[in-house]
Amino acid sequence: MSLFGKKYKVDYCGQKFAYKNAKDEYRAGEKVTVYYSMVATDTDYYFSLEGAELTIDYETEKGYILSFVMPDRDVVLRCLSRNSMLRETPDYELD
Repeated sequence: MSLFGKKYKVDYCGQKFAYKNAKDEYRAGEKVTVYYSMVATDTDYYFSLEGAELTIDYETEKGYILSFVMPDRDVVLRCLSRNSMLRETPDYELD
């Protein structure tokens, strides 16, 4: 990893506050690890990373541990959540 290489951006989709250890930019080839600890017990979480392969782990003390190697381009990290205690309602009405 070069100390002087170009940095690329991580777009947290407006949720950077939810990630610990999150920076706006990383150098290409740098291993990135961020923690998502705002975890509710009645919620399902889905993470995706556009632009690189994402590894996801979980530890009770830290929450979700998200890791990837920064590519030589900008990436987008998304967190989608769904309250699993709410009843699903269809997008249509039954007659």
